[in-house]
Parts: sequence; structure tokens; C-alpha cells
Amino acid sequence: MAEENSFKENLNWKKLSIDAVNTIIATAIGIILGLLVDKWRENVNNQENYQKVIVATIVNLENYKSQIENLESYVDYSNDEFLNLYSEEFEETDSTMDEITYLFFAENFQQQDRWIEENFITNGGFIEDADLRLKIGNVYSLIDLCKNSFANLKSISDKAYDKYLDIYVNEDSNKAFDKLITDKEFMAYSSAITETKYNVDTWLKSIDDLTQEIVKIANADEKQLNDMRQSSKKILDMISKSREE
Repeated sequence: MAEENSFKENLNWKKLSIDAVNTIIATAIGIILGLLVDKWRENVNNQENYQKVIVATIVNLENYKSQIENLESYVDYSNDEFLNLYSEEFEETDSTMDEITYLFFAENFQQQDRWIEENFITNGGFIEDADLRLKIGNVYSLIDLCKNSFANLKSISDKAYDKYLDIYVNEDSNKAFDKLITDKEFMAYSSAITETKYNVDTWLKSIDDLTQEIVKIANADEKQLNDMRQSSKKILDMISKSREE
């Protein structure tokens, strides 16, 4: 009987040991599964946030490209008018000096989404794809070149405009035009227009090519991209309309 009880006790201890082990294993599996689920959720959230930031970055680059295209059109117009002014076929009229005022570059380069741009500069490492990160950085560098070029052009334009006003107000109308187009400030502005046109045309082509490559390799959600483009367009249209008013 003692042996039977001893055998039962051994079985009970073995059962308890097995139950304890099973409990420990079940607990461990539960913890591991919980961690895996949390990690999965974190990855999903990170992926969603990553997509949102990538989409916002692409739209920001596209907005800059659109702005540069608009300013480039202004420069193209001024360049054509300057070529006309110095051509043999140009005929001066009574309104020529009044019309020349439209040649002067008076636009300011506008900052787009500051947070997106600064976020990339500060935290660009969140983009694991080195090629994508490099291309985005290159576009921002080209945008800075355009921004500085337009700022320089405006500075030169302002000096030429001051000289234009001085000649317009103080010179005889029959001599004003001839004096203006031979003035060094005005001729410097003419040269700056030509230089800016050449540089911006070159940079804008690279910006366009790189932006298209970024859209392709970023694998951005097309619906999110189009939705943000529409939202951004509405905001930019509102800003443009308020300036006109």
C-alpha cells in the first residue's frame, strides 16, 4: 500500500511539474505572441506614418516645381521683351516707358510646407531606401538653387527699377528710353534675366526628372497622393486668390 501511495505521489508531482511547465510555456508563448502583435501593430502604424510623410514630401516637391515653373514663365516673358527692346526692329512709342515697368521681376519665392521640408532635413534617415533619400535631397538642393537665383534676380531688378523711376521722372521723354537701355543697372538686369533663364531651365528639368523617379520608387499610395494633391491645390488657389485681392 505504501508503495502504491508513493507511486501516486510521484505521479502527482510529475503531473504538477508538467502542468507548471505547460503553464510557463503557455505564458511565454502568450507574452511572445503579445509582443509580436504589438510589433506588428507598430510596424503597421509606422508604415502608415511613413506613407503619409512620403506622400506629403512628394506633394511638397511638386508644389515647389509648380511655383518654379510659374516664375520661369515670368522670366521667359521678360527675356523675350528684353531681346525685343534691343532688336533693330523695335519701334519706340509714347507708351514705351510706361510698358517697360512690366519687365521688372517683383516676385518673391514662397516657402511651401515648412514642416515637411524641415522634417526631411532633420529626420531624413527615416527613409531606409538610400537612393530615394538621395534623390529627395537632390531635389531640395536644386530648389534652393532656384530660390537663390530668383532672390538674386529680384535684388538686381529692384536696383534697375530704381534707376528706371529716376530716369522716367527726371529725363525728357524723348531721351528717357535711350538713356535707360544704355544704363549699366538696366543692362545688368538684362544680363541677369538671361542667366537666370538658362540656369532655371536646366535645374527645373532635373527637378522634373528626379521628382518623377521619386514617385516611381517611393511606392506611395496613389489614392493618398491624389487626395493630398487636390487638398494642396485648393489651399494654394486660396492663397493665390487672397494675394490678387
